[in-house]
Amino acid sequence: MAGRLITDLHHNKIGKVSDKWDSYLGYYDSLFGALQDAPIAMLEIGVQNGGSLETWTRFFTAGKIFIGCDINPACGALQYTDPRVNVIIGDANSLPAYRSICSLSSEFDIVIDDGSHVSTDILNSFVNYFPLVKPGGLYVVEDTHTLYESAYGGGILNEFSAYAFFKKLVDVVNFQFWQKELAINTYLRSFFPLDQTPGFIGEGWIESIEFRNSIITIKKSLHPGHDKLGSRVIVGTVAQVHQF
Repeated sequence: MAGRLITDLHHNKIGKVSDKWDSYLGYYDSLFGALQDAPIAMLEIGVQNGGSLETWTRFFTAGKIFIGCDINPACGALQYTDPRVNVIIGDANSLPAYRSICSLSSEFDIVIDDGSHVSTDILNSFVNYFPLVKPGGLYVVEDTHTLYESAYGGGILNEFSAYAFFKKLVDVVNFQFWQKELAINTYLRSFFPLDQTPGFIGEGWIESIEFRNSIITIKKSLHPGHDKLGSRVIVGTVAQVHQF
């Protein structure tokens, strides 16, 4: 990846301004490194000055399409020489914006939510756009430190914030070990009516969830299902301490 590290591309960037925390850059190098030569489709919710879209195109040189969505009408004036970049103006969770995004690409390898950072918007975006992530793809929520602030609908003791929701997904990943005790829709009833839990959660499409300082990353399973542990594999010929 020499010469194509996101860290280097960001620090040496000219043109449109891009605003990222330093710890994100090295993490993205490792998180996205295996995809840098793949023909990916990428969605970024929240465009601001548009600089990060330029960085993504320069890192993912074989990428097919890069879509940014922003509620600020001023972003409509952003111009790119790279024809792979498309900017949609509107609330990403509104039906018109959603349809516009889907008209450009029906699935994505990577979705990054760098939008309003408001708890309800983060949750709604996840419900709307995680189903569009390809199997094995990644959904990233940036700047989740805002979810500790009441102004963004969060708070350390707020049991209804997006952070509280994503923490519950840790248990959903391990559903096979408590499924006889409780249904998923019952467990998540603080966030959804019993009959409105998103289907992809109940089907077992969430492979893993990683919490870092100010970033949450959710990976989509290659195949749906909750039996994620797999078979027990015991090897070797000498069991001197414990007989299996």
